[in-house]
Amino acid sequence: AEKAEKVAEAARILQMEHLLDRRPSQLSGGQRQRVAIGRAIVRNPQVFLFDEPLSNLDAALRMDMRLEIGKLHQQLGATMIYVTHDQVEAMTLADKIVVLKDGMVQQIGAPMELYHNPANLFVAGFLGSPAMNFLDVDVMAVNGPKVLVQNPALEPVEITAKVGGFIQGGKAKLGLRPQYLTPVDSGGRLHGRIALTERLGSETVVDLTLTDGNRLIAALARDAVFPIGGDLDLTFDPTQAHIFPV
Repeated sequence: AEKAEKVAEAARILQMEHLLDRRPSQLSGGQRQRVAIGRAIVRNPQVFLFDEPLSNLDAALRMDMRLEIGKLHQQLGATMIYVTHDQVEAMTLADKIVVLKDGMVQQIGAPMELYHNPANLFVAGFLGSPAMNFLDVDVMAVNGPKVLVQNPALEPVEITAKVGGFIQGGKAKLGLRPQYLTPVDSGGRLHGRIALTERLGSETVVDLTLTDGNRLIAALARDAVFPIGGDLDLTFDPTQAHIFPV
């Protein structure tokens, strides 16, 4: 009776009640992956080790399973070490994220801490969707943590740097999240031409070619129509920008 109860509960959590009578050879790769999670659940372990458990699932089921794993973590109170390349999974599930590159720890912290205060270019580009824009800029002046930068497509702007290593006359990378860019009629900080737009209902993603030839993605929080080939000026809050030495 206890076995049947545990199996039924694991199957309910994993949405697999209709698969219990099938043999392993009759299961798809994604279904086998869910069986493996179920085999862990029924043991009531103190620590779960998940290695990309949702990678073979379709998008809708992956979202459902992400929610179920989050609920499972709250219900069981067990530690879960979860390996993933999907930064949405990392941001939504984690209490603490460890970002690794080539076996080296790049940064450790809470999801929003890493999102708002990335330690380097890799972490900044890894977290966020669409990914952060990086612009090559010239360092015009350095005054303590304040760095004045510009390039042919960018009006001079002063950014408060969270890391050091900037030299007047040197080069840097300016990081701008697509969600923090705002279109303006005139007087914007950035100037470009619209190459492509994607209207997603809740937002409009605009692919721009800047006047210096570089590409920029802007995610505008409304449904809007922008003519392809038209010019667009954008502005941003310097406090939401990031700058890294190169």
